[in-house]
Amino acid sequence: MRASVYALLSLFSVACTVPGYGDVPEEISAAEDELIGGTAALESQYPSTVSGPGCTAAKVGPRHFLTAAHCVDNEFAATVGSSYAPGQIYSVTADNTPPLFPYVNLTIEQTYIHPEWLQDCADALANGATDCGVNVLNPGYTPDLAVVVVNELSPTIPAAVVDGAAVAVNDPVVATGYGCEDPSGSGGGLFKLQNLTAQASSVLNHPGSYVSGTAITDVAASYVITPGYAVSTSNASLCPGDSGGPLYRQSSTDLIVVGVNAYYTFPSAPGSNPSQTNWHTRLDTSARYSVTSWLQALGVTVINGGTAPTCTDGVKNGTETDVDCGGTCTADCANGKTCSANADCTSANCVAGVCQASGGTSPCSSLCTSPTVFTSANYNSGNLGTGARCFETTANLTGANCGNFASGRTFEVNNTVVSCTGGNITLPAKRNGGYCFEASAGNQAWAYFSTW
Repeated sequence: MRASVYALLSLFSVACTVPGYGDVPEEISAAEDELIGGTAALESQYPSTVSGPGCTAAKVGPRHFLTAAHCVDNEFAATVGSSYAPGQIYSVTADNTPPLFPYVNLTIEQTYIHPEWLQDCADALANGATDCGVNVLNPGYTPDLAVVVVNELSPTIPAAVVDGAAVAVNDPVVATGYGCEDPSGSGGGLFKLQNLTAQASSVLNHPGSYVSGTAITDVAASYVITPGYAVSTSNASLCPGDSGGPLYRQSSTDLIVVGVNAYYTFPSAPGSNPSQTNWHTRLDTSARYSVTSWLQALGVTVINGGTAPTCTDGVKNGTETDVDCGGTCTADCANGKTCSANADCTSANCVAGVCQASGGTSPCSSLCTSPTVFTSANYNSGNLGTGARCFETTANLTGANCGNFASGRTFEVNNTVVSCTGGNITLPAKRNGGYCFEASAGNQAWAYFSTW
């Protein structure tokens, strides 16, 4: 439940020196527990924001969770961390009152980190850095961005969309997160938010800032900048646990994500101070690096600048269960490809999420067992009763109809669902030389079908 709470945000950072990349100030580590600020979160506000393993995230697709790269990377190897490899568990909750419950345990299909982030980290390690703990400060200020794709759906958590339209200076935004609540780094575990206003890059030019000169422009090209609590108590600062949390456009009805909590700067006397500025990875089409198209290629829902996924674009997106096949695509998936239902496969045999050989040569092979066989094209099932029924034939049929199926009860021909309202139905292509008719269990014992 989204209970009313106060305060907000902050993000964990580690000081490191990258030879050839400039020295990262020591005050970064001294200020790693900074935070503060915030307003009450209503129960209904921003339900796409979730608490994940050590970080905040946002659901931005049917099985897609958007977070920060530094939440899921291995900073010693420029790779995805082992805890986020395929098959690992990704536990999330949209609850708000500690102890957070229930967590939904999802199985990771794949974790993706923006390639520019990984390349920058790899370059740093190649040049003698011991780790990439402050990779966001490496040359280029690459996007601190990752997407965790899971196998299961989470229907109780609504999905937000990513907005490809640029965030302009003075645009109203909303920062969200599950981080700590005071400068000591204590508290946290509550869902918090704060209305903020996007700032011009010039706000990065302050005492204690880690960037200056042309770097200020570079940072603003990769990150949306918002004011921290150190500027005014009407603002909020990021705090450990808020990393990866979504930055939304202010909207009374829509869930529109425009940034991801990533980093911050502090005033000249860090230690017990909250941040001076907050950095949120930009997600728009005008960002310094290609972010919007990368997200969309992974299946993230993108508006304003994105292009609708197609079944011929060479990536797994939209409703597809594998690249350009399954789901609502005309093309079915070959054996070995991912599927969610038999209809996704050319073999019409989806086993444990993978298309497999049909395992038989009759029309109902791998679809149902012990079917009632009929040989004449002219056939009437009579009343089907309320249990599941299965029929097959190799007769050369020219047509069929069905009717009296109550809502919720389905009828499939060769693994294709058809509408049974008493009218004629279109027969799909033959399967293994014939047709398999399947009625699911359900009400209306007098449901029927007939063929000719």
